[in-house]
Amino acid sequence: MATVRTHIPHDSRVVVVPDGRSFIEAVGAWSLEARYPVLIDDGSWLSREAVARFVRAYSPAQVVRWSAPEQALPLGNDADRRARIEAAAARAWGAPSPAQLGARWKELGFVPPGVVVAWSEDPAWTAALALAAGHGQPIVWHDLRGDGAGVNGWLLEGQMAAHLSALEAAMADLPWSWDALGDDIDSVTICQNMPGKTHTGPVPATVRTALATTDVIGRPRAAFGASERDPAAAARWAWAGQVFGTESHAAYMAMCSLFLSPARAWLFDGYDSSAPWNEWDATAAAVHLERAGLQAMLDDEGRRGIDDWRRRAAGLVVNDPRVPRDEDAPPGLLTHRRGIDAGLVFVNTSGNQDFFDLKPGQGKPVDVPVLRVPAAVHFVHSWSATAPADRNTVGGRWIERGAFAYLGSTYEPYLQAFVPTPLAAQRMLAAYPFGAAVRLDRAAPWKLTVIGDPLYICVPSKERAVRPLPGALRGASSISEEFADHVKAGRFTDALECLRLLGRDRDAARLLAAIIKDRPDALTPDVALAGLSAAFFELEPAMFDRVYHAASVRIDPDPDLAGARDLRWHAAEVGR
Repeated sequence: MATVRTHIPHDSRVVVVPDGRSFIEAVGAWSLEARYPVLIDDGSWLSREAVARFVRAYSPAQVVRWSAPEQALPLGNDADRRARIEAAAARAWGAPSPAQLGARWKELGFVPPGVVVAWSEDPAWTAALALAAGHGQPIVWHDLRGDGAGVNGWLLEGQMAAHLSALEAAMADLPWSWDALGDDIDSVTICQNMPGKTHTGPVPATVRTALATTDVIGRPRAAFGASERDPAAAARWAWAGQVFGTESHAAYMAMCSLFLSPARAWLFDGYDSSAPWNEWDATAAAVHLERAGLQAMLDDEGRRGIDDWRRRAAGLVVNDPRVPRDEDAPPGLLTHRRGIDAGLVFVNTSGNQDFFDLKPGQGKPVDVPVLRVPAAVHFVHSWSATAPADRNTVGGRWIERGAFAYLGSTYEPYLQAFVPTPLAAQRMLAAYPFGAAVRLDRAAPWKLTVIGDPLYICVPSKERAVRPLPGALRGASSISEEFADHVKAGRFTDALECLRLLGRDRDAARLLAAIIKDRPDALTPDVALAGLSAAFFELEPAMFDRVYHAASVRIDPDPDLAGARDLRWHAAEVGR
């Protein structure tokens, strides 16, 4: 993985597309000379927030919009989509067809590090294409979704056993070694909305029989259901992770893994400094991160309560030198932005799926902070990931906020199930793939799940340059130029939407401030909603409240804008 990421140049450009058809064509135009992130703006508030979050972290020289030509064929049936996905993944490696991809890899002296397990009728196929093309992995087509229980549901014991047998048969058909760690294939990335929990024995599952699906997949069939005392139970041939969600969200998770590197970390330790809790000490983890050159924002001894948590999320920890500060902020704009600007997050706490206990106080899912940039999250806590597609759970809210990689528990795991926080940090800094860094070695299947690409690695960003777009993407338009046209024409909603996709929050906040001052009648609900996230990050409380009030006409009745409602909670002046 590190070889691919460090040897293939990254373009300092982000390509934004409107749909899956365009996504296939844009990724299929990747080459071994250069690659660029491709994100989907499907028109929803969440997809545009995801693009903005990614762009803030990637800091490209240019963001362009591109759509597949009208004469391009629409996506057809399942077989057509599957064929086009495989063809695009092959083209990214210079192979004329999927049938010739293996020979192309052999010519390059390349061995795939893992496989992607996908189903083309599932919307997470976008991640399957990106991660197959990005890492160099074959796609195994197998439907793991069960009987429609969804990500928050369960795979029954018999279903899980059948899936394991089918996967082993599919692996045996590949020309690479796969059945032990350290051979060719060492990872399995499930790109579909598969149930995240399974079990052995009768229904309902218990604390002894409940298991995370991602900790069962990648093990021999014989390990599933084996006694914990049986050495066979700890056998593993691959580290697994799961990417799920809509086409736009799955693409976002994949692109974050392929292109982003953390510059800062945030660590919050809700544990005491006595044994056994001190083995997970966030302060020790922060030392490792700082030595590696990452700025580590730390909340530990003396700053472990819910008020401390909320102050950090609201941008009110002003005495931390690791928090970015803008001394030149104009009147009405904040010197310390709200939200968390960290690409790595480590949290130690306790609780359940719908709360987390701190010292003192208790947080709810709404307290999960707003992320300014995408983050990989190591969350030591019980039950947080039992229903990760439900925003009313702790893990679900982290995923909605923009966590692209997440280690959490689907059930009660007990503390000793988690890799100690300092060790997890050291492993990530040593470029362990995320799926291996956050799991115990030689352990039987258990309840911790890996959400996201198990091959994600924390490696320093490469220097990027703007390279000519491939001919297939001829006609891409600059969003910066679109913005200029919209401003001149007084189309403030469109102008603010452009600034959002460009990650230019400060400019958007300045435009909002000017509208409030000079054209208050122009602060319509649509204008306010387009600039709301920029207002949250950048504007002082009174001005943010004004923008939110104007947008509330759109926000209040729309369940798809629940994330926008959360901004008001986090903008409250907690602890002043």
